[in-house]
Amino acid sequence: MSVTIDVDPGACRMCSRITAVQDGDRVILEIESECPMVNDLAENLKELDMMDCLVTPITENPVMVAAGESIKHASCPVPLAIIKAAEACCDMAVKKDVNLTYSESSI
Repeated sequence: MSVTIDVDPGACRMCSRITAVQDGDRVILEIESECPMVNDLAENLKELDMMDCLVTPITENPVMVAAGESIKHASCPVPLAIIKAAEACCDMAVKKDVNLTYSESSI
């Protein structure tokens, strides 16, 4: 099975597309982006062990570790989208859109 997630990151406007394909116990990743940092991540992250997505703490997760070496913006949503795509293509997660909604308050 394959899953594709399109990421609109917001302010930077450098959209990305992540495609994850299950191949046995591996997930093959194809990552396309307008962002040079995400493209660097894509060069260093071609596949995952499917269990890496679910049982690895965030500080040891291979996606987050590789993202930490390539992406300078801590709130970039692409690493999360990579994990979500990998989980979904392995039927380890419900395919449900994720949203962030801003609101302001004057405290």
